[in-house]
Amino acid sequence: MRHENWRISVTGKAKLTSVLLMMLLLSVSVSCCKQREKPSVSGNKADTIVTEKKDLLQLYDKQIRAYYEELSDVGMDGIEVMPCKSQVEYTDIAIELIYEALKRTGFRTVDNETARKAILKYYGVDISQNNTTLAEQGFLTYIFKNGNPTERKRQNIAMNSAFYEKPSYFWNKIIYVPNYNYIFPHPTINEVVDIKGLPDIFEEDYDVRLFKTGKLYYDLSRKESYYENEFIFHDNKKAFAWLKNHEWGFLTNLLQKYGYDKNEEINRLLLNWMIMEYATVAKSHILNETFAIKKKTKWPHVEIREGLLKSILKLPAKTENIKISSLMNTYIKYMMNEDGEDIPDWATEFNKEERYKVAAYLCYYQYRFCKKFGVEETELLGQALYNDTAFRDYIADENYFNLQGFQELCNKVYEEVDISEKLKKAYHE
Repeated sequence: MRHENWRISVTGKAKLTSVLLMMLLLSVSVSCCKQREKPSVSGNKADTIVTEKKDLLQLYDKQIRAYYEELSDVGMDGIEVMPCKSQVEYTDIAIELIYEALKRTGFRTVDNETARKAILKYYGVDISQNNTTLAEQGFLTYIFKNGNPTERKRQNIAMNSAFYEKPSYFWNKIIYVPNYNYIFPHPTINEVVDIKGLPDIFEEDYDVRLFKTGKLYYDLSRKESYYENEFIFHDNKKAFAWLKNHEWGFLTNLLQKYGYDKNEEINRLLLNWMIMEYATVAKSHILNETFAIKKKTKWPHVEIREGLLKSILKLPAKTENIKISSLMNTYIKYMMNEDGEDIPDWATEFNKEERYKVAAYLCYYQYRFCKKFGVEETELLGQALYNDTAFRDYIADENYFNLQGFQELCNKVYEEVDISEKLKKAYHE
């Protein structure tokens, strides 16, 4: 009997062991699944995962308060003139706080590849390039503290105010934060966290005790950052509408600085601004970074904003059309008269062939634009073709840039000027 009980006992233990083993395997399986479901944090795991379940304001309480005290000491130049050690520590914290503030406002994170494609679409910048290349395009990818040591060191050095004139300078770039996948210019703690009761420390008197006792709270001072990120990474229509009404300069900057001329509404925003400025005072700054731009990258080149020029053709018949044509005229004169006294600095950045190319495009679209309203505006094109053999030869060699009907237009205009000049000569003889 005792022997039988012993057998039953052994059998029971075996079953229990089997059950425990199955539970252990199941637990490991579930854990692995959860691990696979976590978002990728390639290369930056220690930086991105540590704060997932923690209150960042509590976690960085001392550092945030120390930052504000140091900010009050250095004055309005802010973090840019702080010691390098402080800059690095506070910026690492700011990167996390900004992400949390954006999330609290409603921002939804996208994956790295979606973020890369979005930035490429709107900025024409491939964020997968190294920071040396990106800096020339006005961007930097944030390097976390456990990222590439060499790149991290370069980033730290680039925060120093002594680098202000150098392409690598950190504080005048758009900072892209991988894995978190948002963009933010000048990422600092005071952009997203305030101390309750503390006024503007650069303008008003304040109680210094607030640095140590005041309650910390999130305050996204640049609320437009939320809408900018929602528009760039999600094509959010509500965000686009908000930006048009409150921060349209961000949208036109995508066109002027980065060449995004695919959006008709953004193109119209810039044209409306040009018309408005023209009505006030016709100066060269109106034309800078509009119809064309000289890209000062490692391989300098000219970009024609043909999308903007095509938008001009869609303008309705209004008296403002005269202003647009006049602005195009002025631009063409800048391009064809490099030695003129009133040529603005931005126009002299184009070399001879680039000026010829820009002038040709402007003449072509100006002609098409004015013809819609019964005017054949060809005077500047005719003068250039007749008086500048190099211009005429260049656009012919470029096959008239494959602009439909441009060769025929040039032949017609040249013949008209030639006939006119011959008649003048015959008259004076």
